[in-house]
Amino acid sequence: MGQEEIFRKELAELLRLGKKQGNRLSKEQVNEAFPASGIDKNKLSFIYDYLMQNKISVGETLDLEEEWNNEEALNPEDRDFFAMFMEELDGLSPVSEEEKTALILSAMEDDKEAADKLLTVFLPKVVEIAKLYAGQGVLMEDLIGEGNVALMSAVSMVSCVEKPEDAEGFFAGMIMDAMEVLVSAEGDLKEIDEKILGQVNRVALAAEELYKDLRRKVTPEELAAETDLTVGEIEEAYRLSGEQIDTIEIK
Repeated sequence: MGQEEIFRKELAELLRLGKKQGNRLSKEQVNEAFPASGIDKNKLSFIYDYLMQNKISVGETLDLEEEWNNEEALNPEDRDFFAMFMEELDGLSPVSEEEKTALILSAMEDDKEAADKLLTVFLPKVVEIAKLYAGQGVLMEDLIGEGNVALMSAVSMVSCVEKPEDAEGFFAGMIMDAMEVLVSAEGDLKEIDEKILGQVNRVALAAEELYKDLRRKVTPEELAAETDLTVGEIEEAYRLSGEQIDTIEIK
């Protein structure tokens, strides 16, 4: 494994740790996270930028015993769903650690009844992890739904785990991976939407200015001749607006 591949793996693990700690890391954790690759000043700056882009804050120290609560990041719709889901979870019968271990062992032996029970037992873990991703552009309902699907996949693969005590970490890892993919995809869509909106607004403003000068609707060719926009860009923006730029006339 090359140094860059090692670095990427260590960076992914650091991001995962930050998510588990409520989107927070201490400086000591950052500095200690790269024993194999080492970090110079430039790479450290890249790491801090990467963490900031992923909404991970880095402080001098971090009290890991402090309970973190991200409910303030929820919008009203999310709060309603969260409250309803938590009410359903409160109706579940609790299980002891010994019972949980027994269920995991049975599920590792392809016991379907035990696997089904594990899904119920670990539903609160899905909610706990979903709270870490609240306020990042994805509805709590979607996060929990994606987490539940990931949990089902993880339980079906529990026989891959060497020891029962590793199962919970395995489940949490798959749930987090699924939610990170969802948040990332939503971010990509938002970036695309913002880019489209910017393109439409730019064309609409330019068309409005030329419309005032000519005192009539303008064609894409006329607008292109007066700006650095191409005819193709103008026509595409007009289409993306739902043909609602009323100062442009497409013949």
